[in-house]
Amino acid sequence: MTIRLTLIAVLLAGCSALPGAPLDGSEWLSTAVTEDGADRPLVDGTQIRLSFTDGQLGASAGCNTMGGGYRIENGRLVFEGGGMTEMGCDDERHAQDDWLMGFLGSRPTVAQEGDKLTLTSNGTVIAFQDREVAEPDLPLTGTTWTVDTIIGGDAASSVPNGAVATLVFTDDGRVEVDTGCNTGGGTYEVTDGTLRAGEVMTTLIGCDGARAQLETAVMAVLNAGEIEYSIDAGSLTLMAGDHGLGLRGS
Repeated sequence: MTIRLTLIAVLLAGCSALPGAPLDGSEWLSTAVTEDGADRPLVDGTQIRLSFTDGQLGASAGCNTMGGGYRIENGRLVFEGGGMTEMGCDDERHAQDDWLMGFLGSRPTVAQEGDKLTLTSNGTVIAFQDREVAEPDLPLTGTTWTVDTIIGGDAASSVPNGAVATLVFTDDGRVEVDTGCNTGGGTYEVTDGTLRAGEVMTTLIGCDGARAQLETAVMAVLNAGEIEYSIDAGSLTLMAGDHGLGLRGS
């Protein structure tokens, strides 16, 4: 299933922030949601995420990602939604996406104290904690990274059903690879957000279907030589030009 990345950046000429507490450069995870004083449970396994970067707000509630320009006016969040991914999810999570988009568009009041952030609108209160406190970044080394997204150009797709690929980076400069079909490894080094991989050697088992498709995507990135990488909490992104992988850590 292909996800068209329709998040069009709506860059603003200027962006005001809370006095003494700028939001730009911060990420937040929800810790509680109430409506008229009563708990509002989120869909099982989901959490609201917000990120503020260069006048842009990114938000998700467990399915799609929405984004657009933002600013703070008179203590209220003004969100000018610019787009949303088109990932197919169950009805409950789609409904939760719509609810969050509506909430963010209602100009909620903003209160920040240390690593806590609260948004309030029409009786609904969402409490957040700084993401780096609530969910620290996993280390690159020693973590088992499982591929869950294949990125190509401006599109991303989920891993084909029935295929699983993993990477493990060790402290001694080696990467252990399971492509979803073959296994093997190679060397790597890290410099300033760039991962330079040596030739990765694997077994030569013939595969087809989903496993072959996943292996092709994994090896296209690893054999690129120079790979940009970033870690956000439990997610690792590897990009080699227009091709990339999204991985989750455990």
